[in-house]
Amino acid sequence: MQAERNFRPTRIWILRHGRSTLNQAQCFQGCGADSVLTEHGMRSAQLAGHHLAGEKIDAIYSSPLARATQTSALVREELSGYKVNPDFRIEPALQEIELPGWEGLTYDAVRQQFPDSFRQFRHAPASFMHSDPDGTQIWPIQRMGQRVGALMPQLISQHPGRTILLVTHGGPARIMLLAALGLDLSRFYCVQQSHGGLSCITASNWPDQIRLDVLNETHHTGEILPKLKDGKTGVRLLMIASDITRTNITQEVEDLAHLLESLPIHRVLAAGTEGVVTAMRVLRYRSRATIETCAEAGLCGAFEGQLQKQHPEKIMNVLITGRAELLSCLLARLMQSSDAENPMSLRLRSGLSVIHIPDPAHQPVLQAVNTRQAGWTLAGGIA
Repeated sequence: MQAERNFRPTRIWILRHGRSTLNQAQCFQGCGADSVLTEHGMRSAQLAGHHLAGEKIDAIYSSPLARATQTSALVREELSGYKVNPDFRIEPALQEIELPGWEGLTYDAVRQQFPDSFRQFRHAPASFMHSDPDGTQIWPIQRMGQRVGALMPQLISQHPGRTILLVTHGGPARIMLLAALGLDLSRFYCVQQSHGGLSCITASNWPDQIRLDVLNETHHTGEILPKLKDGKTGVRLLMIASDITRTNITQEVEDLAHLLESLPIHRVLAAGTEGVVTAMRVLRYRSRATIETCAEAGLCGAFEGQLQKQHPEKIMNVLITGRAELLSCLLARLMQSSDAENPMSLRLRSGLSVIHIPDPAHQPVLQAVNTRQAGWTLAGGIA
């Protein structure tokens, strides 16, 4: 049995701590500012534990910062109710980015007091340079990437073929997710991990054999879709792969149909016969929905043509359905230039995937991948 586990990849769940008091105050937290969970943050942590109860988690590793240890304690309490009691360890490498001098200040205050540094932080994260209190220059995002990158091979070797949970922050979560997608630190803000959001990757060898299974499941936090990061303009692309119609996942189709019933859908684009069938099934409660069709080979051109001529001032939700392979290619094309040396590693399955394209001046943000899958609907929610 042990030999068999050694050949299976390690399944790694990533949970960003619940919403905290300094999140609520729109402040930088980093490693130095005191912050605890809000009531909403505590509830989302409990529901994340409920969500993970069937995952046979072998160990939980938590950042030492209070908002993360509080989240992990609530998750462990919830799991114990299902007689699941994984090992628990504090792991300093999972703590948030270090931003001395900014921690505790509001975003607006940092933007006004340190305009050049803030601009580099937001627009050139891979080369962002900062100074600590004694004037020493540091590269916070690179440093965080190095400590997370050093930790992951250790965890995989310690838990071969097992499932572990990492309770961490937005920065370390992005580092892991970028690695799973094959993207570098220049795309630091191109993947989203919401407060209380869950992601899952499987890995046999870091960083060469990693796969992204789920990105930013937020249903348990009470969010219909992950909250937008870069303003409420542009196109939000909702992708549903036709795998759900090839397999008999009746409940998943029903859940997605009810989700789309509650959202404004401005355009529906179905690629090929399978895309049309999928669109009809998930739009069953929207009798006035108009389904535009296109050949599979013309999907990228049809969507990119719209982006070139239309930059809405408000969010425009576009639903696209089609084969998983086709939608995976479109997502990869949107996330990186066509001349990239290494193609982005991403495979859509069933469920819902979301990418936000704010405008031509901003990089797209991958908000969710393979979320709202069958069996993931939670009882309860957050008001």
